[in-house]
Amino acid sequence: MINVYYNTKELVNKLCNEINNILKTKDTVVLAVPGGRSVRAIYDEFSLHEDLPWEKIHIFMVDERLVSIDDDQSNFKLVMEQFGNKLIEQKKISKQNFHPFIYDESNDNFGVEQYENELKRCGGMFDIVILGVGEDGHVAGLFPNYTIIDISDYFIKFDKSPKLPKERMSASKNLIEKSSIGVVLFVGEGKRNAYDSFLNPEKSIAECPAKILNNIKLGYILTDLE
Repeated sequence: MINVYYNTKELVNKLCNEINNILKTKDTVVLAVPGGRSVRAIYDEFSLHEDLPWEKIHIFMVDERLVSIDDDQSNFKLVMEQFGNKLIEQKKISKQNFHPFIYDESNDNFGVEQYENELKRCGGMFDIVILGVGEDGHVAGLFPNYTIIDISDYFIKFDKSPKLPKERMSASKNLIEKSSIGVVLFVGEGKRNAYDSFLNPEKSIAECPAKILNNIKLGYILTDLE
């Protein structure tokens, strides 16, 4: 089931309700987030929810550039600047609840296996995954007719990203599809072609990775496109 929202505040209110519902049956919630500009409004709204049990929420990156976490290209750095540091300063959440991907260039898998193990310690899946969409319909690091077809169970790494920087890691298609709730953002006129592809029944998930939302039990779309 997919629900479409045109108002960020209403969507985040719904997601907060979903988080509290999940916590009725689980001790913690894993929230997977991207970097990028289109998601900032969601982070701003989340930070306004005083009643959200942040200490029970663990935040993972849905994709990351293979750079250090203090690099300007780091998605984690962007998330912390937009969202995390404010919550930590307000003592709503512990720094340990944020789980950055630590790039290890001395390691054969660059830290991907370690990140998989860290997620497994938190339950092994995303409860809620938020995905920005690129102009070509990609989500996370899952690009059309490329990484979207990778069948890994957890995270993947690749060095030929169609967008710079070329070296990246991403949650796999299989991992994202296991999520209980998915949120996909089609925000801005530049995403119109991607949204049209998403709505086109003749387009496959390989051609439009944003269609991964159709494979998640409960889906939400946030858009400003009619």
